[in-house]
Amino acid sequence: MADIHIHHIAKRFGTFEALKGVDLQIGDREFLVLLGASGCGKSTLLRIIAGLEVADSGTVHIGGERVDQLQAKDRRLSMVFQNYAVFPHLTVFENIAFGLRMQKRPEAEVKTRVQRVAELVHLESMLTRYSAQLSGGQRQRVALARALVVEPRVILMDEPLSNLDALLRLEMRAELKTILAQSRTTTVYVTHDQVEAMSLADRIAVMNQGVIVQCDTPLAVYRDPVSTFVAGFIGNPPMNFVPARAVQDGLYEAMGMRLQGPRGHDALTLGIRAEDLTPAAEGLECQVAVIEPLGAHTLATALPGHGVFRAALPSDTPLSCGQTLRLRPDLTRLRWYGAQGRLLNNGK
Repeated sequence: MADIHIHHIAKRFGTFEALKGVDLQIGDREFLVLLGASGCGKSTLLRIIAGLEVADSGTVHIGGERVDQLQAKDRRLSMVFQNYAVFPHLTVFENIAFGLRMQKRPEAEVKTRVQRVAELVHLESMLTRYSAQLSGGQRQRVALARALVVEPRVILMDEPLSNLDALLRLEMRAELKTILAQSRTTTVYVTHDQVEAMSLADRIAVMNQGVIVQCDTPLAVYRDPVSTFVAGFIGNPPMNFVPARAVQDGLYEAMGMRLQGPRGHDALTLGIRAEDLTPAAEGLECQVAVIEPLGAHTLATALPGHGVFRAALPSDTPLSCGQTLRLRPDLTRLRWYGAQGRLLNNGK
């Protein structure tokens, strides 16, 4: 078992509070992504799990064993870094075998395990090459193979795809998910790229200012963000927000319509995704400012008088800049947020 229990981890760098009592449970063989903007604490938390940073307080357990007091080498973890750290003077075989050599494994075992993991990451025909002869994606696979070959309880990955171009990053995401599922290893993956997070994760832990603000499945985080912060951070484009004014208890004026909403509030914020809007005779009146054809749909940026609003419309929708457009929401997709920017659950 390689489940991870993180309890009340705090970390300061001088006066900067990087982590503020983080609690997190990660299941055995789960792929968990730590997602957030630069400076949110995600890499610091990963390094504390790895043993590369020491927490000021709190504990880390892996497989029921407390590890935060152990040295990094004794935690049975592997880490894949952003720059891959592939040794240029070693062949692919020797790069992959490096950890096994450090463990002084028998030569026959080294050959067997390197060959097996090389086949897993599709490098079996490149074992005699040096890193200068490899593409970025191949070097990334070498780093992953080197992490897997020592059969760690947990693999930690710190933005491993960020140095690849967009097309290769897309290909490597699919490969990475398949490889790690086959390896049956618990994975903690750090990224600021929400597309990576949505496509790879079993669960996403969204971080902001040293705390985890939501931890759930990718679909739950996207459809039911627990705060306006998460709603505005997740999604491309992010969720639209409009003010909603109560005209009577549980009835609000918003988007040029009267909508049923949570009771007991004078004013709320209404959230709606760009793809959940359609042109209609009744709805929010706005003026089209920017049109972006994106193939399967067209992204229209509109100005409704109180800010910026974005709608993902069918690509054959007739649009022109300056045109007046009314947008109606899918009423089943509305999300209501209270005064503190928190999602109001079950209409409360």
